[in-house]
Amino acid sequence: MTQHSKRIPSVPYADPSNPLQTLDIWLPRPLEQSDPNSSIWIVYVHGGAWRDPTQDSHCIGPTLSHLTTPHAGTISKLAGIASLNYRLSPYPSHPTSPSSPSDASRNATHPDHVRDVASALRFLTNQYGMKRWVGAGHSCGATLLLQYVAGIGLSEAEQREVHGGPEGLVLLCGIYNIPLLLQNHNPPTCPENISKIYYEFIAGAFGEDQYRYRDVSPVAGQFGTRQWKNGKLMVLAHSYEDELIERQQRDVMCVALDREGWGIVMEEGDGEADIGEGSRVLEVRDLKGGHDWIWEDGEQVAKLLADVVRRLVK
Repeated sequence: MTQHSKRIPSVPYADPSNPLQTLDIWLPRPLEQSDPNSSIWIVYVHGGAWRDPTQDSHCIGPTLSHLTTPHAGTISKLAGIASLNYRLSPYPSHPTSPSSPSDASRNATHPDHVRDVASALRFLTNQYGMKRWVGAGHSCGATLLLQYVAGIGLSEAEQREVHGGPEGLVLLCGIYNIPLLLQNHNPPTCPENISKIYYEFIAGAFGEDQYRYRDVSPVAGQFGTRQWKNGKLMVLAHSYEDELIERQQRDVMCVALDREGWGIVMEEGDGEADIGEGSRVLEVRDLKGGHDWIWEDGEQVAKLLADVVRRLVK
């Protein structure tokens, strides 16, 4: 990030932990030189359909490279950046790294994933003094962040920890309505072999009972975002070129957030909404490129994050 930055890889956040309950942390300067009240953290949650072992905390790498330039001013406002790993669901058919039934880190089911996110955030708060933060998530990483702020799958104690939560979220190509995702990939709309893949990764993450799928979807959370007290700015971003997740996912989440009182700004052409005391602004953004290319390139993600940090940290 800068010549003075420090990278701390594979930091365990659970006790006991396994290899996927770790954080990669970047500090742009010694932590004691960042005022926790006037600087902010970025916390990144990767995607991969809750099960892909090839997607992990390193997925933030391209975004980090673009944050240095032309968004160097963003670095001065950051206390740190953390990218987290979490336990994955079974993937015994993966072509290069199949999961084993004996590997606890590769046999997670809901709510294991979101509880790992909660554990990582608790660790950053307790061990690194994280006070203010912005969450960024791609695909199911976006789902996990919304589940977290809505308390979906969390214990009562974990839900109490959420009451502050992040000041902003940057959500990229997320899954917000699981029944709708499966419906859009039913034959004959979708080839049988592709449809099977969607049902497999959803069942691997949330079990076989399809009646539960709506309850665990962010559009239908029991509390919605109402208990997320610090929430000021949310960016819902999607690409017309996304070949895996339909734009409807973004649209139905917009409807749900509108009902919860978020003020919606549809595109950049509508101007920049003020982020004032008590405001809850939802900005809808268009991206370019395929589903995974968005994080693999990282430039658009860095731009969105730099914009959010600039507006939250004066």
